[in-house]
Amino acid sequence: MKKEMKFNRLFVSLMLAGCTLGFVACSDDDDPQNPTEPKVEDVYGDYTGLMQTALLDQSTFAEGEGEEPAGVDVAAQVKNDTVYFDEFPVRDLIVSIVGEESADAIVEAIGKVSYKVGYEATMTAAKDSVYMAFDPKPLEISVPMGTDNTLTVKVEVAAANKGNYEFETKNLNLGLEASSVTVNDQPFPAFPATGFTFEMKKK
Repeated sequence: MKKEMKFNRLFVSLMLAGCTLGFVACSDDDDPQNPTEPKVEDVYGDYTGLMQTALLDQSTFAEGEGEEPAGVDVAAQVKNDTVYFDEFPVRDLIVSIVGEESADAIVEAIGKVSYKVGYEATMTAAKDSVYMAFDPKPLEISVPMGTDNTLTVKVEVAAANKGNYEFETKNLNLGLEASSVTVNDQPFPAFPATGFTFEMKKK
């Protein structure tokens, strides 16, 4: 009888040891420290940063006016292969059309201008970042000029180069170029081609 009890205890001990090892193995499998494979969808999220504006033809600067722009705060959301700006900075565009003196009042009258830019994502060979080939569409702005007068401004926008998102730093870079403008469907030849550089970081 004693031998049978010892055997039963030994059997139970072995079973418990096996269960313990099983739990340890499962715990190791679920270890959150194990690295996960990066994917292009990791770009999705909310971003904040700066937008800098520069004339593409630097000869249009007057002497002594070629100072580095300070930049404008900007926020964006990336999802479904699209960059969304709920409040796209348009002041510099308005200045180029109506001049500095009237710009602030018009920007206030316009309110928030939303804009979105689609892109095609490609993982780099090193899998440390994502290339983003942007496909921007024209930016359209309605500019109130009086009670019954509204200017429809259409800005032709192109991608300056491929953007990119870096996994380690969570930095997203995007470059756009405004090449020409029409006002009420009429060309506005005085508009200087302008580049917009976005440097943003994922929250």
